[in-house]
Amino acid sequence: MTSAFLWSNFDNEFKNVHDNQDSCKMKKLVIFLFACYFLTECNRTPGIDIRTEAEAIRKIQDQWEDATKTKNVDKYMSFFAPRAVVMNPNAPICIGLPSIRKSLEIWFSDTTNFLDTFEMTIDTLEISSAGDLAYMRGHQKLNIGTAGGIVEVTDKWITIFRKINGRWKAIVDIWNSDMPIISE
Repeated sequence: MTSAFLWSNFDNEFKNVHDNQDSCKMKKLVIFLFACYFLTECNRTPGIDIRTEAEAIRKIQDQWEDATKTKNVDKYMSFFAPRAVVMNPNAPICIGLPSIRKSLEIWFSDTTNFLDTFEMTIDTLEISSAGDLAYMRGHQKLNIGTAGGIVEVTDKWITIFRKINGRWKAIVDIWNSDMPIISE
């Protein structure tokens, strides 16, 4: 055998091995990229339509206002999660639906509150990127009867919502008055 034949044979074998290595590397790269894409897509949360979620919460706010104006305890209570927390001004904390209901019934029965004048306004509404938590901050107005006549009271509030079984439920609600505390 001549050296030219050996060199030619070696050169052909080297090309075959080199081509097979490139082909193998390419296959590995394609498999790796596919695996990265697959894993990324599996871990991605479904797209959240923030506008749709915000509109759903705004609708709750409208219903909340109507339930307050009409003193509809059952409708009002439907906005809260079972272990919700409500912090009314100058009152003990309410934890859970029975406690919130009792506080609400007392508020609705107070004849100095002209609840038909109740108005809520959302100043800020934020929804988490995961679409499972949201909060609203706003203010509200209400006429109340005092010894000196009817007075318009302005309050501020924050409500935190959690999406539970596909529905937005209030988990924390706190409000207080812009008016100074009146000495007795």
